[in-house]
Amino acid sequence: MSDPTRKDFGDKVAEHVKPEQQKSYLDQGKEYLTDAADKVQAKIHPEQNKSTTQKVGDTLEGKSGGKQESWTETAQRYGESAKEYAEQAREKINETINSHSGGSSGPSHGPK
Repeated sequence: MSDPTRKDFGDKVAEHVKPEQQKSYLDQGKEYLTDAADKVQAKIHPEQNKSTTQKVGDTLEGKSGGKQESWTETAQRYGESAKEYAEQAREKINETINSHSGGSSGPSHGPK
């Protein structure tokens, strides 16, 4: 649970799960303003005055110390990592298929 003056964690997750293309301009504007207000609140409230869950949430979001990373940036970073892993998996699968088929990457049509 987030602190009373902060944006609710559930709202943050719901906003960031829904693709931008599916949001109305009003939704996008509201999200921008509430995110900005939450970032201000994160900066002006001392760490010792935050609840444990709020400290954890701010740390996960990158709002306490160091570079501040938005949820969108985090999702993009994880998405890029997932793409890299998928590409590596595809390459390994192709290598395995090629090694079991004698190196041919094309379909086999039987003896001629």
